[in-house]
Amino acid sequence: MKLQDKVAIVTGGSRGIGYAVAAAFVSEGAKVALCGSRAASAQKAAQKLCAQYPQAELLPLGVDVSSSSQVEAMAAAVMERWGRVDILVNNAGVTSTKQIFDMTDEDFDAVLRINLSGPFRCIRAVAGIMRRQGGGSIINTSSMVGTYGGKMQTAYSSSKFGVNGLTKSCAKELGPYGIRVNAVAPGVVGTDMVAQSVDDRMLAALQSLTPLGRMATPDELAGAYVYLASDDASFTTGTILHVDGGIVM
Repeated sequence: MKLQDKVAIVTGGSRGIGYAVAAAFVSEGAKVALCGSRAASAQKAAQKLCAQYPQAELLPLGVDVSSSSQVEAMAAAVMERWGRVDILVNNAGVTSTKQIFDMTDEDFDAVLRINLSGPFRCIRAVAGIMRRQGGGSIINTSSMVGTYGGKMQTAYSSSKFGVNGLTKSCAKELGPYGIRVNAVAPGVVGTDMVAQSVDDRMLAALQSLTPLGRMATPDELAGAYVYLASDDASFTTGTILHVDGGIVM
């Protein structure tokens, strides 16, 4: 098992890519703090995961990553339970699909609070822990629009460009302490967020731009996170790993 006895935190872990990553980590032997925006959703996801993997060691937590106090409480709860943090996956995210003419300050700021400031807060909360341990792996969830931009995705695209910058900057700063920082940039994935933000016409257009001719399932993304979390990626840091079906924008 690639992650035997490693302790992982996965934000946005109650559904979609985050849930798939949590499941993959458990299958590889990790202990997982499965974090959702609400305690109830995290608990429900943990129960579902335990039904699939009865041996799973899980800690379901409700965490609003836009709140520094809640993020610090998350890190403290994991340390109290397991005494270390080996892996952090910053996957919690929201979007806002609007023309720029209609986007309010709050629309824009709300996306950046979760998608960009959230990962910063989580990294800040665990970096000291990982430094004392002598290393760790931090994985941020970016997006193809963090490279190409996205129509009617001004806030979301901006946040993911920011995630790429955060990833590369933190890799430089934390590398001397044995902490690797990378990101996974998915293409079109069959998640609730995509269903809510992309209409059928746009989805068909995006699939036509993808050489594989379809969108991914969340499970098809999980392997990239396992790789980056594991010792297989011991010399990989500051990398944005595109798992997008080869999309050409």
